[in-house]
Formats: sequence, structure tokens, C-alpha cells
Amino acid sequence: MDGKHVVLQAPFNSGIDANYNFIFVDCGCQGRISDGGVFKNSELFKNMENQSVSLPSPTPLPGRTKSIPYYMIGDEAFPLNNNLMKVYSGMHPKGSTKRNFNYRLCRARRVVKNVFGISSSGFRVLRKLILLEPEKAEIIIMAVALLRNFFEKKYAFG
Repeated sequence: MDGKHVVLQAPFNSGIDANYNFIFVDCGCQGRISDGGVFKNSELFKNMENQSVSLPSPTPLPGRTKSIPYYMIGDEAFPLNNNLMKVYSGMHPKGSTKRNFNYRLCRARRVVKNVFGISSSGFRVLRKLILLEPEKAEIIIMAVALLRNFFEKKYAFG
């Protein structure tokens, strides 16, 4: 016996990629601060801490009855909390539930990496040093995020 893995592109409207839109953008932190530090200084973190983030109510997954809360996903740099999921730290044996969870979480995070790559490809200003005052650079970055969302909605296939 033998097997072959065949890679398929996700069908249109399959709901796995958030349509490559930016949902929340926070600009203005210094580059030398870690991702976790930037997050702790963001409005999103503050709203999560005081539980004022408007997330949908927990709902069952397809074919299930137990309600599951909605989560955001992050890497090791982010703090684990009620609505933020991150990978298990350390090495885990092949086939273990923790290793499987980490693999699937990293696959989901790839969507975020893709949208940044797509944005840098379409808006080359993101590929080089922006020689402007921080306030003006922030306006450019926010404009790129909004334009990216607009183009995705207007020209998306499907």
C-alpha cells in the first residue's frame, strides 16, 4: 500500500481565511518593542482586559452541540487569556494532541502572515524605510490597511 497527499486550494467562501481583511490595526509603537509588548500597549489589549471587546457569543462548531468561544490566535510572544489562544511551549511528541494543536494553530496564523505579504506586494511603501514623521507614517499605514480591505472586497473572486 502507498498514499499520496494531494493539496487543494480552499473553496471560495469556505470561511477559513477571514477574506484577508484587516480587522484591527494599531500603529505607533516603537520597532524595538516585542510583539507581546506592542500588544500590551494596544487598545485591543486594554479592551480585552476590561472585557469590552465585542466578540460573538460562543456557538457550537458544525456538527457539534457544545458552545465554543471565539478566539484570536497569536504566537509565543502573546499572553494566553480568555479570548487569545497561543501555541503550547516546548517540544511535543509526534502525534500528540499538543503537537497537533500547535500545527493547526500555526496553519491558521499563516493567513495573517499572508495578508502582510500581499499588502507589501501591492503597497511597496511597506517594503522600505518610510522617511516621514511618525504621525504621517501612521496615516499611510492605516490607509494601506483600508485600501487593502477595499480592494479585497471590490475585486475578490467568488
